[in-house]
Amino acid sequence: MEYSTSEELLAQAIGAEVLKYLTHEGTWKALVQGMESTALQVSAEIQTILNDETLDDPACFRRIDAIVEAFHRNGLSAARHDFW
Repeated sequence: MEYSTSEELLAQAIGAEVLKYLTHEGTWKALVQGMESTALQVSAEIQTILNDETLDDPACFRRIDAIVEAFHRNGLSAARHDFW
């Protein structure tokens, strides 16, 4: 989706206010810890997929598909691979 300049500036201003609020309320640290936990989980899933010898197609399509599925399971997008 493409935004106008005024919409982008508004989004930046809203984002800055949200960050101020989260930092002030002490919630920021908990959010960062949750994000880091999810990042570690996704990294571990990707490592498992890359080491899975049963996914042995030469072009690695099965591995790529499995990695995209891991992203989707964790609420992350992978727009370059969304065929459906």
